[in-house]
Amino acid sequence: GPSKDCLIARGRCLCFRRRIEPREFEVFFDPRELRKEACLLYEIKWGTSHRIWRNSGRNTANHVELNFIEKFTSERHFCPSVSCSITWFLSWSPCWECSKAIRGFLSQHPSVTLVIYVSRLFWHLDQQNRQGLRDLVNSGVTVQIMRVPEYDHCWRNFVNYPPGEEDHWPRYPVVWMKLYALELHCIILVSYFILFYFILFYFILFYFIRFCLFK
Repeated sequence: GPSKDCLIARGRCLCFRRRIEPREFEVFFDPRELRKEACLLYEIKWGTSHRIWRNSGRNTANHVELNFIEKFTSERHFCPSVSCSITWFLSWSPCWECSKAIRGFLSQHPSVTLVIYVSRLFWHLDQQNRQGLRDLVNSGVTVQIMRVPEYDHCWRNFVNYPPGEEDHWPRYPVVWMKLYALELHCIILVSYFILFYFILFYFILFYFIRFCLFK
């Protein structure tokens, strides 16, 4: 595993973060709000360590996903031989360009695994964005809609909530979570149907050729 100094260096970079304010969390992660800006809350776990580094980010001139990739890959003490597990909590799902950048980042860092939770789907009727999400899933990335446990987890670990308010995260309507989850399921399911019909086509073609050759 990485050296103690390497871990300490990462600790300085990722552990000492500013928690976001309750109002920020409420606005950014409310699935009913169509806020333009995006917010990313993330956790990083290295190797077999039980320690988790947490931080947050927002859009600048670039999308928040690109900012994370740039920050992560620019760390001088990154140890490619050590496995790394990353969890993102995004207020918006990645656009197709960010999805492409994420896949490129993961292909260059095969020791990294990524799980993405999102509170909303970004322009989900756009075919490029839909394909981008399918490509992420097909490349091994887990993409899911945030549910009650994820909202509760983020409130407790990323929000500067008042003393005694650790259980009082905003109770967003569950129906919105279910609607987004259903839409995401439909987006991802298309790729499995395509694969199924592709296999079925060649299965039928194989037996048709075999029948023609040996009849």
